[in-house]
This record gives sequence, C-alpha cells and structure tokens, in this order.
Amino acid sequence: MKELVGLVLPPVIDLINKHLANSVLKFWVSLTVCVVVAVAVNLDKLNNPEDLLGKIALVFAEAQIIYKTYYEKSGIRAKIIK
Repeated sequence: MKELVGLVLPPVIDLINKHLANSVLKFWVSLTVCVVVAVAVNLDKLNNPEDLLGKIALVFAEAQIIYKTYYEKSGIRAKIIK
C-alpha cells in the first residue's frame, strides 16, 4: 500500500506550488516532495540505495501520471489555484 502514496501527491504539491510562477522551480519542488515522501515511507530501505532509488522513482512517476491523467484539468485543481 505504501507504494501507492504517489497517487495522492498532486494536490499536496499544487498547494505548495500555488504561488510559484517559475515552472523549473515548480518541477524541483515537485521532485523534492516526492523524494521526501518516498524516503519517509521507505525508511526500511535506507540501507539499500538501489531499492530506495527505485521507490523514489516510482513515487515520482505515480505523481506525474496521476497529475497528467486525472488532476491537471480537474475542478479540485481549479479551486486550489484560485
């Protein structure tokens, strides 16, 4: 179940990025949030860097896929951005 945490991150990332105009900075904030969440959820993997890196990539990919597929044009996002 902890592998699916990336599915709920787009609204959280949008709340953090709400007042940022620079798209490069938004990307880095998004990546940083995904890394922090993945590490926090997978603390048991800290002794295995390859496995931890895979978990970070999975969380980031999930967040990006959900953002582009469902969240980008949703009503919830419009309300958050206002």
